[in-house]
Amino acid sequence: MNLRSLRFFLAVAENNGVQKAAESLHLTQPNISRTLKALEEELNAQLFVRTARGVEITEEGELLRMRAEEILSLVDKTKAEFVDSKGSELSGEVRIAAGESEGMRNVIRAMSLFKAIHPKVEFSVTSGNSANVAYQLNVGLSDLGIVFDPFDVSKYEYTRLPWKEDWCVYLRKDDPLAEEPFVTPQMLRDRPLILSAQTRGAGFLKSWLGRSLEELNVVAYFTLINTPKLMVEEGLGLMISFDNLIDLDPNGPLMVKPLAPKLYSATYLVRKKEKVLSRAAQAFHEYLKDYALSAEAAQNN
Repeated sequence: MNLRSLRFFLAVAENNGVQKAAESLHLTQPNISRTLKALEEELNAQLFVRTARGVEITEEGELLRMRAEEILSLVDKTKAEFVDSKGSELSGEVRIAAGESEGMRNVIRAMSLFKAIHPKVEFSVTSGNSANVAYQLNVGLSDLGIVFDPFDVSKYEYTRLPWKEDWCVYLRKDDPLAEEPFVTPQMLRDRPLILSAQTRGAGFLKSWLGRSLEELNVVAYFTLINTPKLMVEEGLGLMISFDNLIDLDPNGPLMVKPLAPKLYSATYLVRKKEKVLSRAAQAFHEYLKDYALSAEAAQNN
């Protein structure tokens, strides 16, 4: 297996056929076919099946596609970093993996200010839950991560940022709890709950609820926010999540209630231990830490 064969494989997958892949690469069809056959023999796997409309990728092919995209992305980024390191003006790409939160607005402000100073630097942001962020960092697809409790930051080089996320309950306006000023753990004891997948297996929410998740009526776990919002709208359950995560329509069916006692998550800037960052990523890492320190000083004054 080499980079050339992986590029050929991805071209066939993207074009749903060998002929179109050959045309896109300006190569002959037999050349692509031989390379693809050799790759299948090396992996002892069938990567495509023929159909009336060309070829269709197999389950094993989908796995290789995911890995091939990661490998080639890292190769391209490594080449770019070496080119960027030779220029006097800071340039290149800063890759950030981050959870969804209103607090990301502060990170984005820092990105905007940094971009004004270094216009040739580009940002690439991947959204996801804590598991997605950890994966992106561990395999080298992202340089920096923005995560929130519960998250085991001890595995990474980390900086606690001065912004926190308050937790709340999203519910329908016709729910009995809509008349309450806040929501307590006792009020949720027998209610159907929709929880972030990040809370699964963690003691963070368990401590506030006073019960294990197994003792609760958890009807669904989620990673990103749009689908669970629809779940609440359709009456599947109450969602416990960060406040200000959903832009609620005042005339819509949903509302938000604070928790009592209050529950909040700390925010962290993380990076893989001993990972050498590109000039651009290292510069932004230091800039964001300084920006956070300034923000914290302003909050305390």
